[in-house]
Order: sequence, then C-alpha cells, then structure tokens
Amino acid sequence: MTSPVEPASTETTPARQLTRPLREPAAFVLLGANALLLFAGLLRLMTSPISEAGYAGNAAAAFTSIEAVVLPLLAVLLATHLHPVLPRAKLITQVALGQYAFSAFFGALIFVIWSVDRLVSAELLDAFLGFLSQLAGLGLLLLAGFPVYRIWRQLYYVPKPKPQPGVYGAPPPGWPVSPPGGQPGSQPGWPAPGPGGWPGPNQGAGWPGPSQGDGWPAPPQSGAVYGQSAAPHAGAFPPAAPHAGAFPPAAPHAGASPPAQPSAEPTQAIPRQSVEPQTPSHDEDRTRPINPSDSPD
Repeated sequence: MTSPVEPASTETTPARQLTRPLREPAAFVLLGANALLLFAGLLRLMTSPISEAGYAGNAAAAFTSIEAVVLPLLAVLLATHLHPVLPRAKLITQVALGQYAFSAFFGALIFVIWSVDRLVSAELLDAFLGFLSQLAGLGLLLLAGFPVYRIWRQLYYVPKPKPQPGVYGAPPPGWPVSPPGGQPGSQPGWPAPGPGGWPGPNQGAGWPGPSQGDGWPAPPQSGAVYGQSAAPHAGAFPPAAPHAGAFPPAAPHAGASPPAQPSAEPTQAIPRQSVEPQTPSHDEDRTRPINPSDSPD
C-alpha cells in the first residue's frame, strides 16, 4: 500500500520572515545607487570634451553600463514579483522607468555625437568599435526597460476618462433638462403645468381660477341686488395689487367737451297724443267738385 502524499507546508520559512522587511529598503537602495551613477556620468559628460575618445567612452559607459541596466530591474522585481507586493511598488516602478528613459536618451545622444566626431577625424576603426559597444549597451538597456514599462502600463497606469460626445439637442453639462414635448418645466414658486401647458386645477397664488377669465368678474349670485358687487367666495384670493412702477390711468385732454345731457330723464312722463283724426276746415278742403252751371261768384 502507498501512503497518501502529505500536502506541502504553506508556512513561510524563518529566513523569509527575516528578509521580508528588507525588500522595500533594498529596492530603494538599488534605485539610489543607480541614480548616483547616472549623476556622476552626467557631470563627467559636462566637464569633458566629447572629441577625446577616452572621456567620451567613460561618459557613455555611465548611461549604458551593466549597473544602469540591472539595478532598476532588480528593484522592480523585488517590489512586484515576490509575495506580497510592496505597498509602494508603483513608486518604485515609476522611478525605475524614469531612470531607464534618462539612460536611453543620454546614451543615444552621446553615441550619435561621438560617432560623427570619429568619422570626421577619419578614425574608422575607432568609430566602428565604439558603434558596436554602444549598440550592445543600448540593446541591453532596452531589453531591461521593456518589461518594466509593461508592468507599469498594465498594473499602475490609469488612463484619463474621455469626455462623452454630446447628443444633438441635449443641453450642455450643468443645464437643466427640459421635459419632452417642448413644454416648460415647473419653476420654483410656480405650480406644475397641467395638460397642454396650462396651469392645473390647484393653482398657486397669481393664477386665475378655472371659471374666471383674466379681467372678467364672476357672475352675481342669486339674491344679490343689482348694482352691488357680489360677495367674495369663501377661500377666494384677494385681487392682485398693481405692480410697482405701473403707469396711472391717462387724464382727459384739456378742452374736451363734456358729454351731452339726455333730453329727458329716464323716468320723465311723455304726454300721450290723440290718435283720433281731426275734421278739416272749409278753407282747407281743396278737393271738392266744381259744377259748371254754378256762377263763379
């Protein structure tokens, strides 16, 4: 019979427990050492002429050396490839990527300038050997920097949100959205519109009632005396006061004639005339027949 395989122990070894707190300080020490080497190479480049092959080679070696290639890569591996990932792994990755970009820029710049100087001086063999050495250093630099760039791009790069394209007819951001149908929405202090854009049955102050038009009084109630205003309904709104700055009614023009008075009072009695025909007088009768036998007198 075969004995069952015992599961592997997941407990950490004592050595890992001792070295785990040193991961983050070690990563920052590696980045700091590489930064000091790059700074020294930059000072050497600024203080030495490029036409001298020895000084130019030393300045170029500071940007494409093995230290400039390996130290940032080790710092990133300590921060991201061991469990657990360090809390400041993003910062370590960004610093390492910046150091690779700095080394690649100045290494390529020195390589181009030094190669042109060697060709002008007709030192073909020296230019060819320097080209090979610088090309190898730049290749190693790109090989180590590419995985660091991939780690930063996939894990720690946060793209900026793109603005959404506007829709035709939609208001710009920050403006209130109008209701469909072109009807105005409810404004603060005003009642909500009813069907068709007219105020609803329960209007707020300033809206006329449903049975009362603008400028027309309510019809008199039964039992009211003619000439007297009807009593207001219970709960009716008082008449609106005139707006401030309203113009007063126009005064009558000077010299205008007063209105004509009526010829008779409405209650004045008018004498009745007789409707019986009157008998005409003898002189007024001009239509009597004339007899030819009568004398003219």
